[in-house]
Amino acid sequence: MNSQEGPDGSTALREAREIVAEQLERLRALAEREREETAALAAALRQAERELDEVTLQYRTAVQRRRANAEALSRRVAELRARGDALSREVDTRRSGLRQIELLIRQIEMSSSALSNTGTGATSDPWALALRSQVIHGREEERVRLAREVHDGPAQVLANSLMLLETCYSLAQQQTGEHAEKLATMIGRLRDATREGLSEVRRFIANLRPGQVAERGLVEALRDYLRTYGNTYNVHVTFEADAAPRQADEVEIVLYRIVQEALQNAHKYARGAPITVRLIHQPDALILSVRDEGPGFDPREVARRTGKSNWGLTSMRERAELIGARLTVASRPGHGTEVTVALPLEQTG
Repeated sequence: MNSQEGPDGSTALREAREIVAEQLERLRALAEREREETAALAAALRQAERELDEVTLQYRTAVQRRRANAEALSRRVAELRARGDALSREVDTRRSGLRQIELLIRQIEMSSSALSNTGTGATSDPWALALRSQVIHGREEERVRLAREVHDGPAQVLANSLMLLETCYSLAQQQTGEHAEKLATMIGRLRDATREGLSEVRRFIANLRPGQVAERGLVEALRDYLRTYGNTYNVHVTFEADAAPRQADEVEIVLYRIVQEALQNAHKYARGAPITVRLIHQPDALILSVRDEGPGFDPREVARRTGKSNWGLTSMRERAELIGARLTVASRPGHGTEVTVALPLEQTG
């Protein structure tokens, strides 16, 4: 028996570690290749969406000015939309597969940690960490599935309705008489309402998607989201981020979602006030804060009136707890609102 044992345990155990290490290396290479291919597809999708927006604008102009190329542009819009839909489904499928591979890698890493007996304490329990990862990624899978269904359902219906309304509005403008003028006005209002509804649905779909957190990292994903948010709602958003090593995918996804929810709440209640988002890296913690300069509120008074936490705090706190972080809210009337997430970091050395 002694001839089969060494300072690091039995020969079989050492061989098991070597097998795990080899498989991990192959899986990591596979994940990296899939990540690069997914990023290329996502870039193609963004290009297709930009082209679709341009051709759609050309089509609307052609319809309004009764140009001969309106029908050809309508067919081109349909072709580009079909191409974009196919690319969107492919990107979603690739991202879903990549998340499954990354989850498998994480689980194997946890098992390897257990083999080496490196876990210390409940927070390092490999299976507890794997379960946490599964819960978070499961939620993301559900959001992507919902985004795809809304994209293929209500968004498609609204897009088709908008194209028909553009044609109806153009035809109504060609008619004469008092009733024709009223009809054109009513169709114009319906067209504008449909266009705004389609924009809202598209924003909803965009917010459901993970924002390329896994591919680009939390800081770059937040930078893109905050830029889009500021342009969409005409709000001044300041973003400050310390240089910091990347965290586990599920940690970055949760922090990204908390920022999203905090900003959506700010959109509802802060009335276009400036917003500052900070990501501070400390030796023992990662601090995320979202502050708006809006009217603020009295949390105790809100809780007393509603009988529960309001302002989406329950959802944000649940997300923070999933990654072992603590979320706090500071606000009072006339002094804005600040949401802070403190994530303890394991110290090395």
